[in-house]
Amino acid sequence: MASNLPHTHGDHAPFNVAIVGGGIVGLHVALGLTKRGIPVTIYEQAHELKGIGAGMGFMSNIVGCMAAIDPKIAESLDDISVRSASKMRWIDGLAREDLRSRPKERLFDVALGFDEEATTRATHRGYFLTELVKLLPSNQIKLGKRLDTIVQSGENEKLLFKFCDTTTAETDAVIGCDGIKSCVRRLVLDDDDPAAVPHYAHETAYRCLVDMDKVLPVMGDLCKTMVIEKHTVSGSKKNIQQAYSGFGPTVQSLAALLPDELNCWAMFDTFDHPLPTYSYGRITLAGDAAHGSTPHYGSGAGMGVEDALVLSTVLQQAATKIRTHDVAVSKARVLSAAFEAYDAVRRERSQWLVRCSRRQGQKVKGLDQEIGKDFDKFKEHTKANMDEIYYYDFRAMLQQATDEFEHRLSGSIRV
Repeated sequence: MASNLPHTHGDHAPFNVAIVGGGIVGLHVALGLTKRGIPVTIYEQAHELKGIGAGMGFMSNIVGCMAAIDPKIAESLDDISVRSASKMRWIDGLAREDLRSRPKERLFDVALGFDEEATTRATHRGYFLTELVKLLPSNQIKLGKRLDTIVQSGENEKLLFKFCDTTTAETDAVIGCDGIKSCVRRLVLDDDDPAAVPHYAHETAYRCLVDMDKVLPVMGDLCKTMVIEKHTVSGSKKNIQQAYSGFGPTVQSLAALLPDELNCWAMFDTFDHPLPTYSYGRITLAGDAAHGSTPHYGSGAGMGVEDALVLSTVLQQAATKIRTHDVAVSKARVLSAAFEAYDAVRRERSQWLVRCSRRQGQKVKGLDQEIGKDFDKFKEHTKANMDEIYYYDFRAMLQQATDEFEHRLSGSIRV
């Protein structure tokens, strides 16, 4: 959904915004605010935004959110992505049969498909990050800025950033997009608050590259269905083979192809101690900093894009209110109301995804107490969750955000 947005001149904008974190979500927020004429600066602790990462996919409704943030985002994604029908498929790794002997019509034990409109754009995270950076003026991204603290002197005073390199910066509002190990989240919570840090999700993932020429003889036709930050320690093939010793021959043959040494990634999320709010006065959190999840629904980045669209929308409303003197309260209160509206709209849905993804990790291992290894129940339950993710009405979300913002300022509107 493209949007005809009013542009304002930065010199006359009523406030400026600082974003901590220059990842996918931080860049989306920055592009949305820039499109709406709101001065914004990204502070990123890395000294360069490298094109690193893995593959990622965005459903058509998330691409619609991107276009609503700034049409150039969706156009850039289209240039570097592959579009395909959205499908999710699973096989029973414990099956004792040789999966290569399965006929093509029953390769998968569970297969979910979606309607023709629910397509997926698949790309590489590094490529997409590079394209997003190109859309922002270079002076809006400050690299090598590791945040140390945020000083709040008073309601009518600027927020003061103090960085580890002893430099400082001032801003009217802060959006923490600094990932699962968010510094901003730690700063707005008490030191002894367990929600200040992510917690182990009781899962690990081993990652490496294997020559597909070696995989083809093991997987057979299954290969033809594939589209070919850091919590890591060293892992070994021996450990994996032991962990999968009870699985079927195909899985064990795949494990035999792994290199002797590879990375082991611990998964962290915010499931155990969800935040009671995403917004703390003129400071708010978005993306993984607010609702880091495990990857079992492949929708963490998409949730962050939805966050970015809401933040762009409510801050544009806030700018209009302040510029037209339509409220009798301070700038700080208007900004706080915008962030409160964002929290009201986004927290329930995004924390729902965290819970669903954690449970999905149990379901795919056959450990969920309700579903066990019942493939029919697995399919029904997973399909219901996927529909909630894929067919979400983001236009209704924006209307709700607008209403929430107006409601929070209703007692202050001039008559």
